[in-house]
Amino acid sequence: MPDTCAGCRYFRRHYVKSGRGYAPIAQGHCVHPRLKDRTADAPACPRFSPGKEAKRP
Repeated sequence: MPDTCAGCRYFRRHYVKSGRGYAPIAQGHCVHPRLKDRTADAPACPRFSPGKEAKRP
C-alpha cells in the first residue's frame, strides 16, 4: 500500500462540528516546511515521515 498524507506526522486533519462533537473530513494541511493544503488520500511527498495513523494496524 503506498504512503498517503493521512499517515504522515506533518499532516493536520481538518474537522467539522457535528452535533455535540467534531467529525474528521478528508481535507487537511501539511506543516513541513510550510503550510500547504492537502487531502488525506493524496500520495505522500518526499518529506513523508510515519505518524500515529500510519502505525495503527
